[in-house]
Parts: sequence; C-alpha cells; structure tokens
Amino acid sequence: MIELAPGIETVADLPAVYIRRLRALVLADTHLGFEEEAAQQGYYVPRIQLLRTLEVLRQGLELTGAEWVIFAGDVKHSFSRLLRSEREELSRVFQYLVKEKGVRVTIVRGNHDNYLPIVAKDYGVEIVQELYAEGILVIHGHKKPQGDYPGKVEVVVMGHEHPSLRLRDKLGYVAKLPAFLVAPYPVLDARLVVLPAVGQYQTGTTVSLSPDTYLSPILREEIPLGEIKPYVLAEELGVLEFPELALLEDLLDQVEM
Repeated sequence: MIELAPGIETVADLPAVYIRRLRALVLADTHLGFEEEAAQQGYYVPRIQLLRTLEVLRQGLELTGAEWVIFAGDVKHSFSRLLRSEREELSRVFQYLVKEKGVRVTIVRGNHDNYLPIVAKDYGVEIVQELYAEGILVIHGHKKPQGDYPGKVEVVVMGHEHPSLRLRDKLGYVAKLPAFLVAPYPVLDARLVVLPAVGQYQTGTTVSLSPDTYLSPILREEIPLGEIKPYVLAEELGVLEFPELALLEDLLDQVEM
C-alpha cells in the first residue's frame, strides 16, 4: 500500500483507496450498463464492467477488512434512463455488498447517476450529494465542493476525471494507463486525491499541464497542475509513483515504461 494522503492508502493494484480512519473502501466510475448503451448505438463490446466491479470489491474488502464501501459517483452509465442491464447489475452489486458481505454502502451521486435511487432504496443504500466524515470529503468532481462542513476538510477524494498517463516503452509502443492523481487543493487548504475509473471502458483524461484537457472544474480552475503527482496503475507491477507534472513537462506522452 502507498499512502497518497494522511490515512488514505492504495490497495494493491486496485483502482480504489482505503481510508483508515473510516474503515472505508472508496472507488469511483464503475459505469455499470455501459455495454448495453454502446450496443444501442451500434458498438458491441464484451460485458465486463460488472465482473470487473465485483472483483475489485471482492479483493478490496478481502485486503482491507473495510466495513464501509463508498462510491464516489457514476455507479451507472446512462444519463437519461435506467437501462435493464443497469437495474440488473446494480442489484447484483448491492446484493453482494449489503446482503452477502454486510457492509455499509454510500453513493456520492455523480452526473451519470440519474434514476439510481430506484434500485438503491431496495437495499438501504444511502445516496448523498457529498460526504464529509472526520476531515475527509468525498465528492464526484463534476462540480466544485458546496462548502459549509462541520469541520476542517483535510483531504478531498473525487472521481469523474478517469485520469490516465500515456507511457511509451523502448519499442515505441504507447500505453494509456489509469492513474491516481494527488495534488494540493489551495482553496480548501487540503490535499486532493483523484481516483482512476473502475470501468474498463472509461480510459478518460490524459494527464497534462493544459487546463483545457480536464473534465472537472476543480482541476481546470483550482489546482496547480504542475504540482499534480501521478501514481500509475500498471498491471503486474502495482502502483508506480511518478514525479510532479512540472518535472515531466518535456516527457509527457513519451515517458518510458
């Protein structure tokens, strides 16, 4: 495990963090139901999002003993409706966590999570706009924090961005690998931790020094991009720590693996 911020650790090579003081496993952007929506648009891809999500949860709970699972938004994929596959897959995930594992489940609502309460209410899953607990603020990241918290915010954990780093090996092959991002958050005098997406099809934003490349208004407007530190998830290698972006300026998109 690598400590990304005080008390917030990576979990093996999973796209999730463990918050020790809350005994909570936090993950983001599972985008369940993506395959059905893609098929309706004429793109047929293997149905792997649910299996991937369940495996990340299984390993995460096994490795940490977490008593609380927090989704930092975009648990489902479709904006405009609740797809049949979304209902089925959400039910599978909630059944596993609530009925089989007996853990508390909280969803911080993301911009894709319309109609989610229809399924969540059957399992007693809590849905909130933001989650503040013991100095930790969990948000999705599609909008800035709303403020008015009962205590100081020490660390902000968010999803939404699906960050990745482009790496080139010695043969010239370029891979786009998911990454955690860690940076100062001056507006709140806090640390920011951005989670990679769990969804296999959500490769997301390539990390750069240009504000225009980011989805979240937080990263575009409130974070010193040069001070972002990426931690790359590399299959079979675990989590690889990289220097701050300012030190990678001439190497971004061509960092060798």
